[in-house]
Amino acid sequence: MMSEATENIKSKTSNVGRIIRTIAIIAIIVLFFVIIIANSSTRRAPGDEAWSEATTIGDRDAKNYYIMYTDLMCPYCDVFSRVVMENWDEFQQYLADNNIFFEIRLTDYLYEASGSQYSRDAAEAAYCAAQENKFWDFYHGAIAGLWKDYHSKGIGNSKTAAPIKNMPENYWLEIGHEAGLSDQFDQCVANHSSAEELDRNTKRALQVAQGMPYFQFNDFTMAGFDSSWGWDYVLRYLDAGLGKTE
Repeated sequence: MMSEATENIKSKTSNVGRIIRTIAIIAIIVLFFVIIIANSSTRRAPGDEAWSEATTIGDRDAKNYYIMYTDLMCPYCDVFSRVVMENWDEFQQYLADNNIFFEIRLTDYLYEASGSQYSRDAAEAAYCAAQENKFWDFYHGAIAGLWKDYHSKGIGNSKTAAPIKNMPENYWLEIGHEAGLSDQFDQCVANHSSAEELDRNTKRALQVAQGMPYFQFNDFTMAGFDSSWGWDYVLRYLDAGLGKTE
């Protein structure tokens, strides 16, 4: 028969084993929560990813991140932006209600693709406006001006339309003046001071964007926007990024 001393030893050994297992389980649980907290605290906010805060709207710490790659001389890009402008209050409310941070990444895509100097000039001017934190004033003015002067007349509003020609040399300067930009803007445009930033960002965009406009919204991506589409299609693009279905 087993002696009392042997039984005590086995009992103590068993208790020690249970204690060690309990400590190990607790340690694993603690480590699990530490990892969760660490990942949560180190998650980069959308605002940290933005190329330029001047071209964004919404809460920089928002849960959802919507990026539009565009070129001011891309007519289909302009349709999307013009529809958004016409529904600006609803657009901003949608961003707020759905916790979205929205960013425009402006390029001279058409300059790179086809040598369009208008694309280059427009983008440089927009980047100059961003330096004075008036990107949105300039951008909205540019979209409105292009519609009034060209697109509404069937000029430059599609691939098959008559192209824009003989645009005044001071076209973008006048847009900037109407937006309230200062002499600093004029100097920036004249000296091509934003050219380096534009080149850098266009190069980055071309590594991602598959045509213009190109949308990257959470896990949803889409290229293009039809000239006949309206606000309902803008909402479809927005909803798709949130995983909403009809």
